[in-house]
Amino acid sequence: MGVQSGIDDVHVMREVATAPDGIVKLHSEREDADVPIEVAIAKPLLTGQDVSRYEIPISNHRCVYPYYNDNGRTRILEETIFRSKFPQAYSYLKRHQAYLTEIRRRQKTNPSYWYSCHRSRDMGVFERERIISPEISKGCNFTVAPVGIYHNTQVYSFVPDETRKESQFYWLGILNSKVLWWFLTQTGTVLRGGYFRFKTNYLRPFPIPVIEPTNKAEQDAHDRIVSLVEQMLDLHRQRAAVQTPHEQTALERQIAATDSMIDRLVYDLYELTDAEVELVNGTC
Repeated sequence: MGVQSGIDDVHVMREVATAPDGIVKLHSEREDADVPIEVAIAKPLLTGQDVSRYEIPISNHRCVYPYYNDNGRTRILEETIFRSKFPQAYSYLKRHQAYLTEIRRRQKTNPSYWYSCHRSRDMGVFERERIISPEISKGCNFTVAPVGIYHNTQVYSFVPDETRKESQFYWLGILNSKVLWWFLTQTGTVLRGGYFRFKTNYLRPFPIPVIEPTNKAEQDAHDRIVSLVEQMLDLHRQRAAVQTPHEQTALERQIAATDSMIDRLVYDLYELTDAEVELVNGTC
């Protein structure tokens, strides 16, 4: 399942500082000023440029998200509750009520909820760990999003069907493999600069092998991919923290070697011949 979130520009602001009193200072482009917002309603927000291959994403923006989770259903806060529980956030959006109301009318949504986002999404998706990707990318740039981090329409969340029992790290290894990139170059529409769209419609035809836990060979292959993907995530965390060029170079070599091992396992998983492997490698 692929999920995006459509959010109006008024709701999104760059984070400046977080105070210990539960208030976050955000910079509003529309007001060209810093505004205080309650941190509980200001969700960390990713854009496409925040998402990179195997790297833990860091959010520099937040979104005023006036919704709550009601036993698994996402519901909008009633205006009286919004105003009383989050007066700072309400005051900020209230200053832009006319603009937001016009958007609601133009999009044929309920203008009574003038403070709503353009397209809200199931909060349950964002409040779980999941695989994400930039919507448009050159090469595969999938990674894992931490719990509680939201995103705009430049990012896609991918949640496997509940009937699938494989580890999400198994999926991550395959989605970042050369095999998937080769598939997209053969079936997708190339954009300027050699970029492709990583949207549900383009990825749905790509088959992810189902692992039968009772099949030892399949389960062993699954577990090897999972172990190497866990190593990749750890190596990228280490690389983000290193201090010297020597350490950086050493980690980049380890990352390249681990990446190659994952690709070889994926080639075996899809039972590619030597000629097919050569074809895939020649494209990537």
